[in-house]
Amino acid sequence: MRRFFAANTRASHRVAAALGLESDKPFWDAFEQTAADKLRGLPSGSTVLDLGGGRRSVYAKALAEANPLRLVAVDVSPEELALNQDVEETCVADVADELPFADASIDLILSRAALEHVDGVPAAARNMARVLRPGGAALHFVPCRYSLFGIAARLLAFGPLLRVLHAVDPESRGQTEFEVCYDHCYPSAIRDVFSEAGFREVSIEVCWAQPGYFEPVFPLFLLTSAYEFMVRRLRITGLAAYMIVSAVR
Repeated sequence: MRRFFAANTRASHRVAAALGLESDKPFWDAFEQTAADKLRGLPSGSTVLDLGGGRRSVYAKALAEANPLRLVAVDVSPEELALNQDVEETCVADVADELPFADASIDLILSRAALEHVDGVPAAARNMARVLRPGGAALHFVPCRYSLFGIAARLLAFGPLLRVLHAVDPESRGQTEFEVCYDHCYPSAIRDVFSEAGFREVSIEVCWAQPGYFEPVFPLFLLTSAYEFMVRRLRITGLAAYMIVSAVR
């Protein structure tokens, strides 16, 4: 089966290269670069929250290039946080319930593929707004509710779907493990949520490309690529696969 999926993936890559199909990787890279720039722009002693920090911090390299900062990994799972060797400080908390930090005490909040797991994104946005200082920023990379993979994750039984994903892509183990809610996780809703929470500047960038989940099954890859091309040409932002949400308090 692994040889079968590998052969399908190679075929998908060849077609994508030949036709110049878009990838989601530049969008992920753009988020990482923006996060790194924000970290490097903070003055010494600033406090940064890594929401959904879990077992690792993807900002470790950028942090090494920045002024001395306080980075706190926040996650609902103490087991995941116990595995985190990248940060000196962790905090077990559900962002939709509370963030146990003082009002206006945080300079930057980052999350990457975390908000789709939160049941209660409006409450989470209000909690973020409370702890951010005036002028503080939040930057989130969010998989979208009406992406093809998002629809599948909500309609199909999550356990069997996860086992299929791990079989098709063994590297997803430890990366994709937790159930998703996709509460308010589409561009128009998330903009309203952050605006109503008190953020004065909210900007959203979107990406429609989502090949990674479908490349191991070549016929499915062809169908989904055609779908992506159509919704991108029509600029249907509600059907985007991913979005980067930038908000200033």
